[in-house]
Order: sequence, then C-alpha cells, then structure tokens
Amino acid sequence: MEGLDSALFQNAFSSLTGAGLRTETTDVSLASCNTREVVVRILPRGNYRRELPKEQDGKIRLDLGPVSSPRGMGLQLLRLARVVAHGCEQNGGLWVHGALVEWQGEGVILAGPGGVGKSTAAGRLPLSWHALSDDMCLIAKSVSGEYQAHPWPTFSRIRLGDFSGKWDVQRAVSLRMICMLFQHETDRLKPLSFHQAVSELVDVSGQTGVYLTAELDQEVVREVNVTRFHNAVEMAREVPVYRLNISLKGRFWEEIERKVEELGS
Repeated sequence: MEGLDSALFQNAFSSLTGAGLRTETTDVSLASCNTREVVVRILPRGNYRRELPKEQDGKIRLDLGPVSSPRGMGLQLLRLARVVAHGCEQNGGLWVHGALVEWQGEGVILAGPGGVGKSTAAGRLPLSWHALSDDMCLIAKSVSGEYQAHPWPTFSRIRLGDFSGKWDVQRAVSLRMICMLFQHETDRLKPLSFHQAVSELVDVSGQTGVYLTAELDQEVVREVNVTRFHNAVEMAREVPVYRLNISLKGRFWEEIERKVEELGS
C-alpha cells in the first residue's frame, strides 16, 4: 500500500474487518484462486476508471482516494471490496444481499430485499447459532468446487461514512443452504425448484449490483451480469435453495436445523 493517507486507510480497513494490510500490498487471497495480491495506492485526488482493474502476473493494481472525509473513506473501502468481490465472482462466487449465520459449523444465508427482516431474523437466533453478518455476504467457490461463505460489511452504511460494526471477512463457513425470506403468519421451509432457485439467486445478487457496477461502462456491466447469471445457475445445481416463511414470534430456526440435519445424514 502506498500514499500519504495509506495509514488512515489501513486503520479503517482493519477496524471494520479485523484483517491487517501489509505496507506494500494487500493480501486478498480469498478473492480468486489465481490472484494473490491487490496493490493499493492512495491518491490525494480521485483517479476513477470506468472499468474494473485487470490482473497482471497474479496482482491487481488499484488506485484509490481521497480518504480524508468519512464519505470519501467509505467510498474507497467500497471500491476495494468491489475488486475483491469481482475476483471472487470470476471464479464462480457471488456477492449476495443476505445475512450469514452459522449452526454447528454449517453456514446458512438468510437472503432477501431490504426490509424483509434479515437483520431481525439474525438477531432472534438462540445462543446455539452465530450471526456472522446481518446484511451482506460473499460466496466463494473453491478449486474443488465447494462453496464457502464469508461475512461481508454492510456497505449501504459504510458508503455514507458510518463505520459502526465489524465483520471477520477472513472467516469462511461451508455453505449448507440459502433461504429466501418471506414474512408470513407461520414458519415454513419449502424447497425451490431449480428455475425458481436461479431466479432468486439472480435477484439477491442483483441487489448488490449497485455496489459492484457503479461508475462502470455499460459493456463492463453487461459482462459482470452475464458472469453473475452463469454463477447463479451453477450454484443452484449444488447448493439447496429454499423459501423460508418467517413469522414474528415463531421459532423459524428449528425448521432450518431439521433440514440441515437431514442434508447431513
């Protein structure tokens, strides 16, 4: 990492993610099976490009800045996260709008649009569960084809200069299922058909599109969306996707626990 404000950026990044940055390069090995480093340079003025930076010799070089104001810092943190997420999606992953929760070492994503109750649902879980993020997560696909999910910061707040919260982005859990939340009078978990699952995955990944494709040329946006659709199709073949009806006072997590045990047997 280079530039006069690099220390300021490093402190903000570490505070939010619990991850450290090296002085010359940022290690983002989760981003891609091939990309090992993102080299970040902090500039006093913006140097915005309408395309995503290209990988060369296993490295991506990224110019950011300025970071002197809270909103400026939030925007540059988002741009770094966008590069990491794009690298992940180039290898079959997806950046999705959903809370990541864990039960007995198994990852479950509670997905859906804003206002459906992702944060509330994650906060209602009993002590046997762990809420790793309440709004966004990054799904990565390993070389062996397995899917793992990482908690991801709530960039809807960060881009506005709100740095409250902390997410352990280096932590990964095996992804057991994805649940699409719907408010209902009773709790019920219902499997989706393959085509329904693809449609829902495209939708919840599309809800992060404003962060991934902002400022990019339309041709770049089209390429990103084609990749995301392909990834959603492949993911729907491997990861079970359900509709989860969730009531205000029910024990919806018991529906998930039963299904996780069934899938593991």
